[in-house]
Amino acid sequence: MSAGMITAWATLGGVVAAIITIIVTVCLYRHDQRQQRAAQTREDLQAIIGDCGRFLHPLSEDAPYPILHTAATIIKEFCSRLGESPKGKDVLALLQNKDLLLSICVEGWVSSTQIIRMMGMVEEVERKASSHNLRGKLLLICQASFLLAGIVAKVCSPTSFYNMLSQLEPESCQNDDVQVILNRLTVELQNGICQTFNDNYKETIKQCLYFIQQASGAFLQLEDQKLVHLAKKREVHQNIESNKKIEDPIHEIEQETSLPCRLHQVNDMLKALKHDIDEREYQLLSELIALIYVWRVQ
Repeated sequence: MSAGMITAWATLGGVVAAIITIIVTVCLYRHDQRQQRAAQTREDLQAIIGDCGRFLHPLSEDAPYPILHTAATIIKEFCSRLGESPKGKDVLALLQNKDLLLSICVEGWVSSTQIIRMMGMVEEVERKASSHNLRGKLLLICQASFLLAGIVAKVCSPTSFYNMLSQLEPESCQNDDVQVILNRLTVELQNGICQTFNDNYKETIKQCLYFIQQASGAFLQLEDQKLVHLAKKREVHQNIESNKKIEDPIHEIEQETSLPCRLHQVNDMLKALKHDIDEREYQLLSELIALIYVWRVQ
């Protein structure tokens, strides 16, 4: 073999070795990037599971203490509006002043550290679920957090307490001692709002929290490559006619962010994951969504 041929083969070998080195380097770089992305995603999912667990704590009581605390704070604000040496008739007059009563409920709600803390927990779950790592099909967690926030806002709002307080009609306001009346109002408001919460919202909020925890756990079971792949998959959207003329954009936005629409979005995103997650996990998540649908039609 001539010297020229040897040189040519040596050069070719060097080029091939360089190409292989580049390919290996790129593959290792992508592998490291994938591992880092997966680790960050797992960290986000673990944090969301923990936050949901903390939110479940106050729901374990028959009378959730954030609700009790807020009712007591509203009554305290109510008392501050009565002035000095109030009579039973003053209490009745204040109960019948709907505008002022709403103001009292708002002030009392804002002053309740427990309800603000609980709402803060919801916002924290929503914030972490909106992580840039939870994209693509992993947006299921984000949409579920929006659904949770909507349900909590529906019951744990100043309006909910106002609706309950405005319906209270303590008997013998004219004759009873004012402190007796106020004590009765406190008990009735606390019992009423706790009963409403337990009957209509408690289980559904728990189901939403369990859904988020379970879905996060299902994603945690996936291998790094599949977890990162799902985050890059095309997002699932509802079918909306592209050429449809929007008559009222505000109404359109309100519809898209309503509880029924949020629930449908979560359900659609879950269906898109049927072949991507463990079959048992998928079945459990489907059953949780079905329970929330039952709540919506009640």
